[in-house]
Amino acid sequence: MKNRSIILCATLLAAMVPLRLTSQNLQEPHSESLQLCLEGFAECNLKTLNPKELQSVKQADADRNFADCLNASPTCDKSKLNAEQKLDLVRATRDLNLQNCLDGYTGCNQAILTPSERTEVVQAIHFHNWRTCLDGLGDCDKTKLSPEEKQEVVAAQYDRNLQTCLDGVGQCDETLLSKQDQLQVSRAAQDRQLQDCLNGSGACGSSSVAADPPAHSRGKAARHAGLQ
Repeated sequence: MKNRSIILCATLLAAMVPLRLTSQNLQEPHSESLQLCLEGFAECNLKTLNPKELQSVKQADADRNFADCLNASPTCDKSKLNAEQKLDLVRATRDLNLQNCLDGYTGCNQAILTPSERTEVVQAIHFHNWRTCLDGLGDCDKTKLSPEEKQEVVAAQYDRNLQTCLDGVGQCDETLLSKQDQLQVSRAAQDRQLQDCLNGSGACGSSSVAADPPAHSRGKAARHAGLQ
């Protein structure tokens, strides 16, 4: 009798396992179908969804469209936006336009700026131009600089030219330098040539170095000769 009970229980358990597997197999495709719909894929089959799932898919679609509108995507459908989203989109568009104007981008529409924003943009454009002139990069309009700013730009240009001459790299115009700076550049060139000679470089200019090397360079040469 006991054996018959054990066999009966085993038979019932064996029969329940396929039912569970069948239920799981049915749930997995449904879950995949729901995910496809939530992500807006063309393979989505709305007929397989229940009312609650349909509502979730509808909300996901609305959120996706709102994000597309905020990012100025061509897939944006403004007719699907609610009143609050339309206001948010207007504010976001104005903020983006203001930032474009402040950065000097072509996507700037000054016509929709407020008076205070226009003033802010004018100041930003002036600063960008001054910075460009100061750095010696890009298109600089010196006519829009104040006398003080022009002096700052001239000083920056002088410093860049002096550093180029001292480094011996790039286009150096020694005629623009003061007598004191020209002497400094000459000594820097002699130091470089002496170092080239000490290192056995092919760029060694013995005639220039031998003419009148600086005192500290002569000391280096003497110590080098003593080591040999």
